Amino acid sequence: MQDEINILIVDDNPKNIQLAANVLKSVTNYHIYYATSGKAALSQLNKRNYSLILLDIMMPEMDGFETAQQIKARTTAVNIPIIFLTANANQQSIIRAFETGAEDYVTKPFNQLELISRVRTHVELFRIRCKLAEEANRKERLLEQYKKVVDIASIVFKMDTQGQITYVNDEYCILSHFTHDEMNGRFFKKMLHPDVSRSILDELWETLKSGHVWSGRLKILTRDNEVFIVEATIMPIINLTGKIDEYITVSNDITPIINIKQEIIDTQSELLYTLGEISELRSKEVSWHVRRVSEYIAILARAYGMNQEEIELLKTASPMHDVGKIGIADSILLKHGRLTSEEFDIMKNHTTIGYQLFKNSKRRMLKTAAIISHEHHEKWDGSGYPRGLKGKDIHIYGRIASIADVFDALSHKRIYKDAWSVENTLEYIKAESGKSFEPVIVDLFFDNIDAILAIKNKYQPQ
Repeated sequence: MQDEINILIVDDNPKNIQLAANVLKSVTNYHIYYATSGKAALSQLNKRNYSLILLDIMMPEMDGFETAQQIKARTTAVNIPIIFLTANANQQSIIRAFETGAEDYVTKPFNQLELISRVRTHVELFRIRCKLAEEANRKERLLEQYKKVVDIASIVFKMDTQGQITYVNDEYCILSHFTHDEMNGRFFKKMLHPDVSRSILDELWETLKSGHVWSGRLKILTRDNEVFIVEATIMPIINLTGKIDEYITVSNDITPIINIKQEIIDTQSELLYTLGEISELRSKEVSWHVRRVSEYIAILARAYGMNQEEIELLKTASPMHDVGKIGIADSILLKHGRLTSEEFDIMKNHTTIGYQLFKNSKRRMLKTAAIISHEHHEKWDGSGYPRGLKGKDIHIYGRIASIADVFDALSHKRIYKDAWSVENTLEYIKAESGKSFEPVIVDLFFDNIDAILAIKNKYQPQ
């Protein structure tokens, strides 16, 4: 069953009211009310909600135009459609009727079908507008609640198309120690830590200006130049014409998570260094060896073009390159002088032992340690061990670790030999380019020789 619809008929002549009411009563869901003056009509508006007002123009004291103006002045009645009833449908009256807010007019004497049609049309339009307004209000309330939830749970800020901040929420101010007023008008770039690279910013703006969403991590500076790290999603807000009005950022502070992860990485790194030092100490070799080799490897990895994450990974895992020596008997590991061929074959097993220790790990760091341990004695020409790999069949981690390990082993005293001079060591490495070592890495080694020698001199027994 349809909702009941209230219609108010306003006319100083009761006969006209009765005539219109009789016509409209044929529509069963219309409830008809009346008023014989403008003042009475305004009083009726206080009693109930109306879907339509039929309003006579020519009335004493307050005519239809003034009545319509006062109706439209009420916020509760401004949207009620008004149809004027007039016997004088001249152009001036019609213009004035629309100026006072009328939706339509019907001339007297009216045609019954025309009146029903006009009333039905405007009642239906009013009901549709009410439903749309109700739905819009509902969605607006939901959006306000969503916004409240997001504001509580996330860091939110908006910026214009030039990158100037137009809004930040309370959570941002709490984390950054800036006030709302201080942030308003500040440029987005000024919020970021200098570590945020130009390439990331270029990619961010290119993505946003093309109308797409950008997601990634950003380092944000506080008022005190401290840093917090956010996982950010930045979205362009596009208007009805298809143009971008502004950008909104919703992000979460992941600084505690990053700190925990870094703590785990630092702990793993310390453990691997300690294990590496233990293996070296067992063979009566100084523990600074693993420190120097890891630093050499970092220099060469950076020169080779690896990213910072991979450099740190390689540097952290490299102390495990000789951990397999824990499986070699003391009689061989601690022997003074040259090993027999049989003893050397046993010594070679330290690469495989180290690999076996880590090969089944699901941790990237330990998988890297397995590769380095297994392949740091392979040679570019295929004459190395344990598998006789050749060229780029040797993992890049093994190729870099090989030259770093040999340089440090030759230039320092070991139980079975005296230290070579730096000059002799460098001559050997140069001579082994294309044999033991990849030529490209040899070139990078000599391109960075000053940094390598600085590390050699820095990490020495006290």
